[in-house]
Amino acid sequence: MDKPDTSMVALTRTITEIGKAFEAFKETNDERLEALKNGDVSRATELDTKLGKIEKDLSAFTALKKTIELEQQAHRERIEELEARASQPGKTPSQKRASEYHEAFTGWLRNKGQSPNDEQKLQSLAKEMTIRGDITIGTGAPGGFAVPEEISREIGRLELLFSPVRRLVKVVQCGTSDYKELVSKRGTTAGWVGETGTRTATLTSQLRERAPTFGELYAYPQASEWSLDDIFFNVDQWLAEEVADAFAVQEGTAVISGNGTSKPTGMTNAAPVATADFASPERSANAYQFVNSDLTPGGSGILADSLIDLSASLNSAYRSRSTWVGNSLTIAAVRKLKETTNQYIWQPGLQAGTPDVLLGRPVEIWENMPAIGAGTFPLALGDWRRAYVLADRVGLRITRDNVTNVGFVRFYVRRREGGHVLDNHAAKFLRTE
Repeated sequence: MDKPDTSMVALTRTITEIGKAFEAFKETNDERLEALKNGDVSRATELDTKLGKIEKDLSAFTALKKTIELEQQAHRERIEELEARASQPGKTPSQKRASEYHEAFTGWLRNKGQSPNDEQKLQSLAKEMTIRGDITIGTGAPGGFAVPEEISREIGRLELLFSPVRRLVKVVQCGTSDYKELVSKRGTTAGWVGETGTRTATLTSQLRERAPTFGELYAYPQASEWSLDDIFFNVDQWLAEEVADAFAVQEGTAVISGNGTSKPTGMTNAAPVATADFASPERSANAYQFVNSDLTPGGSGILADSLIDLSASLNSAYRSRSTWVGNSLTIAAVRKLKETTNQYIWQPGLQAGTPDVLLGRPVEIWENMPAIGAGTFPLALGDWRRAYVLADRVGLRITRDNVTNVGFVRFYVRRREGGHVLDNHAAKFLRTE
C-alpha cells in the first residue's frame, strides 16, 4: 500500500482542492436544481453527469485529508513515544524482553518451519514474558504466539485508517467473556417541600445490564516462501496491512448488522423502531429509534427536514458529542440538500483538524452502513461511545501454517472480541422509504 504525502504542504494543498471542488459542486448543483424546476430534463441530466464527476473528486479529496490527518496524528504519537524513551536512557528489563521477542518473532515468521531454532527461542521468550506479565498469551504452536506490541499497534493504527469503528465506539479491554456493563435508565424523581414538610422517598433509576456477544475475528493472509526469504521484504508491515484491512471490513459489518452468533451483536440486528425514548411501553434495550424520511423529488430518499427532525430527536446531552455516519453514496446524496434558507446543510472541513459537518455535527464515512433504499437505515447520528461497546477479550495471536499450500506460508491471525448496543437512547437512525 503506497503511503500518501503526509506533509503540511500536502494537507494545505488538499484543503485548497476541497474548497475548489465544493464551490464547483454548489454551482453545478444549483444549475441542476434550476433546470429541474424549469422542466429542462435534458439539461438536468447533463448537469447530473457533471455533478457526479465533481462529487467523485470531492469525496477523494476529503478522504485524502482524513488520511493525512490520521497519519500526522500517528507520527506525533511516535515522536512523543521516542521523546519519552530518550528522557529515560536505557531499556527496562520489560522493554528488553519485548525487543528480543519482536526480533525472535520476525525470525519465526520468515523461517517457514525449516529450522526449529527461532520457534524454540520464541517459545522460551513467550513463556518468560507470560510469567512476568509482559504479554497475555504466550503458548506454544497449537495456541499460537502473541503478536508483538509494535505490530499489534500498527494493525490498530491501520484499522483506524480503513474504518472509523474503533475511533467512534467505546472500546474496552476485558479479561473474561462474562464482561458486562450497567446502563442507567432514567427514572430518578424529585419533589418540593417546605421547611418543616414531610420528605417522602423518591424513585431511583433502574440499571440495565448489557452483555456483549463474543466471537473470534480472524484473517488468514499468505506470503510466498520466496518473499519471506527476501531480506528487503518488510514482513512486519506486510502482516499489519493484510490483517488490518481484513479486520476493518469484518468488524465494521459486524458492528452494524452482526447477528450475535460467534460475533458482535450489531446496531441494527434488532431493527430500529419508531418508539420514542422513555415512551410507555418502552422499546427493547437492543433497539434504537428511527426517524422516517419521505421520498425527495429526485428519489434519493432523504430530505433536509428529515435530518433536522432526526437531530432534534437526539437528547442534547448526546447531540453535543454526536457524529453522523453513512456510506460514501449516502453522504454524496446528503451533500445536495439545502435548508429553507437555501444554504447547504453539509459543509467541508476547510482547516486542518476540522471535520466535514452536517447540520453542525462531524461526519464520518462508514462504508459498512446500508445503502439508501426502501425500509433501510442508511444514516445515523449518535454519541457512539455511549451507544455501543466493543470488547476485546485478549490480544492478537498468530499461528503459522507452511504445509497447506506448497510454496506459500499462511498466517492465522485472530482476536477474540464482542460487541453490543450499550445505551439505545444515544443514537438515532434515519429510515428511508
